[in-house]
Amino acid sequence: MINIVTAFPGEARPLIDHLGLTDRDSRGPVSLYRNATHRLVISGAGKTRAAAATAWLQAIDTVKNAAWLNIGIAGHASRPVGAGVLAHRITDHGTGKSWYPPQVHGLTLATDNLITVDKPETAYPEHALYDMEAAGFYPVACRSTSAELVQCYKIVSDNRDSSVAGITPKSGAALIADRLADITTLVTALDELSDSVIARQVPGNTLAQFTGHWRFTVAQQHQLEKLLARWAALLPKQPPWCDELQARQQASQVLHWLEQHLNSVPVRLG
Repeated sequence: MINIVTAFPGEARPLIDHLGLTDRDSRGPVSLYRNATHRLVISGAGKTRAAAATAWLQAIDTVKNAAWLNIGIAGHASRPVGAGVLAHRITDHGTGKSWYPPQVHGLTLATDNLITVDKPETAYPEHALYDMEAAGFYPVACRSTSAELVQCYKIVSDNRDSSVAGITPKSGAALIADRLADITTLVTALDELSDSVIARQVPGNTLAQFTGHWRFTVAQQHQLEKLLARWAALLPKQPPWCDELQARQQASQVLHWLEQHLNSVPVRLG
């Protein structure tokens, strides 16, 4: 299962047609399109709306460890219009907070920094992507799945030589349509990775081993379960229990060790 969040109908239309999303539901706060394995919502512009749409889709999504993908257009100082780019860092310009989506092993898509702003960027002060939604989408999507399964893919729509003022719904849709081959590759990779995570459940004795050794709060136990699910997907032949881990005195230190170790492991499909 993969959940897709776009900001505008023009961005969504090529994806709806390409993925065959024929079941439309307008009863919720945002437009939802879906089929048996994909869901797409159109959030509207801005990080607040993107966060709300993502949270709403989570509330009706019963598939644990589904993949999440934010697709849309973005500005960039120097990348050519039409270039497709995967975000390897997302920064909220308003708060300065950053997130680092783990990159899916085996993909050859270009990557770059992505800065989320509150209004369209026209000066492009940094050589980075500029959008208005990713910093709202990403942290919310990560609440319900492993970080590897949450990605942001942007198509450059404007730069210092091509003004953002020239973008129309029709041109935005054309930009998305021209990158459908790359989007299909990304969707397929995330689908396969999601399936592999879902297929591997955390053994009950492994979870009990941790909770019997350290005292976790309810929130920490939820975090522990997510980290152990990632471990089972990425390192199925390497149990996490080891002397280095057991030397940690507090639950928070255990969680930090697991996360740091997992972040150093490249994601492999299949």
